[in-house]
Amino acid sequence: MKYFLFDIGHVLVDFKTEDFLNEVAKETGRPVAPLSEHDLIKISEVEKGQISDAGFVEYLNESKGLSWTVADLTATWTRMFSINETGRGLFLDAIKADVPVYTLSNIAQHHIDAIESNWGGFFDGAVELFLSYQIGTRKPDPLIYRYALEELGAKGEQCFFVDDRPENIDAAREAGIHAHQFIPENHAAIQSAAAAFFELPEMS
Repeated sequence: MKYFLFDIGHVLVDFKTEDFLNEVAKETGRPVAPLSEHDLIKISEVEKGQISDAGFVEYLNESKGLSWTVADLTATWTRMFSINETGRGLFLDAIKADVPVYTLSNIAQHHIDAIESNWGGFFDGAVELFLSYQIGTRKPDPLIYRYALEELGAKGEQCFFVDDRPENIDAAREAGIHAHQFIPENHAAIQSAAAAFFELPEMS
């Protein structure tokens, strides 16, 4: 058995962090400010499930001068997300070919809710979603790859993984996984490699 694991952000959907910063500035009337070190810590915590979406919104409200609810945060992400047509096409092609498809993503619940709000049934056909906020750790922590392999009952060499971040690819390869960086200049090579790995016709 072989398994296809997809990152979500910048593989299945796209977004720009600048859009989030602009939205915060617009809501507060303050100048656009980059993410602080503490912001990044809180993003990591919500994506690890260490704090809830409500806790993350409370932090944003206190630190940025917002008055958001979780619904407001989710709605912001619904406006920010767009479909990555190449990655989504590869995802759907694999499902149509009866390849076991999974996600392995650093993500929070409000992101998943936003995606499902935009495109109901977006993940239909995937066998399971491995999501950092449910697992309790984020890539590139080796534990998240070990978790996925244990859940699959698989060895690394049975898995094909795509992710946009080089550090996540490096960590996956350390776990023995066939990992490929999903960036535009690599799309054609990834499609060919996936087709060869799963012994399928060229994937779109």
